[in-house]
Amino acid sequence: MNKDSNFIEYISPNVAAKKLGIAVTTLRKYSSLIEKTSGNKSYFNRDSNNSRLYTNSDVSVLKRVVALKVRPDFSLEKSIKQALSENDVSDVSDTDTRFESDTSNDMQSIQDDKIKKYESLINQLIESNLKLSDQLEVAIVKLENHDKKLLELEQSSPDKVSIFNRIFKKK
Repeated sequence: MNKDSNFIEYISPNVAAKKLGIAVTTLRKYSSLIEKTSGNKSYFNRDSNNSRLYTNSDVSVLKRVVALKVRPDFSLEKSIKQALSENDVSDVSDTDTRFESDTSNDMQSIQDDKIKKYESLINQLIESNLKLSDQLEVAIVKLENHDKKLLELEQSSPDKVSIFNRIFKKK
């Protein structure tokens, strides 16, 4: 944005979504909710095709929404209300840095929690697999012993007639 002139630089939804690190459809959803929450259907400027156009200030508000939304105690609606109620989004360069810092700190703690949960699950799976492996080895040994006993019985009494043959003996 040129500071010497009094014009506002608008960016397309694609560029805004890239700056925010979200999908265009997500940006559209957030923008719609911002318009609904603010009660201002013209919150964002639009081009001749009725597509939303975003200013750096709009992107800063959306960055704040994204940063708040990742917190466990913030729903999307609550994040939007909080971001709209904050009055310190006028200095875009300062807020951009703060929002990125908030987002990375929030994301890092969430990622750490998820990593700990996954490590715990992996350890449980390893323990479960070891128990199953031990049970399988015991079952194999029992089966081998059973097979040996059957072979011994067959070899020790070849003359004996089975009960089936005695009942249905051919004459």
